[in-house]
Amino acid sequence: MSLPADTEAYMIHRAPLRLVQRLLHVEGDRAEAETTLQVGDIGVDPAGQVEAAALVELVAQTYAAAQGYLDQCNARPPSLGYLVGVQEFQIERPPRAGQRLEIKIKSSCSFEDFYLVEGRVLCEGRVAARGTLKIWVQPGAAATTRVFGDGH
Repeated sequence: MSLPADTEAYMIHRAPLRLVQRLLHVEGDRAEAETTLQVGDIGVDPAGQVEAAALVELVAQTYAAAQGYLDQCNARPPSLGYLVGVQEFQIERPPRAGQRLEIKIKSSCSFEDFYLVEGRVLCEGRVAARGTLKIWVQPGAAATTRVFGDGH
């Protein structure tokens, strides 16, 4: 398996709910993805403004795709994770439909089956949104609940 690649192979999300299109890079506790949302996509209002909830979801889906990629690389079934919290998520420059969005995440820490994921959504090289998500990985839903890197 090589990157960049379509995210569909690495996550359970399917159209129209799959917002992140391509996984670009996964290394250690970091990952990068990209997408371009259009008017008519979930999370884009009729005037072409990408909504705040969609920006949060882009970070969560990038995490899901990166974890799915790692699971496949290690011949493990995909883990089932759920977004359970959002901390300090700030919208700095709301992007518009048709703009290429780059999503960068870092798995920052964990406690039992909960993981904190720091994320940034960039548009035209500038931060559009940033914040931290709390992800819960369902125990026993797969052979492992390991996250990026060394699994801490």
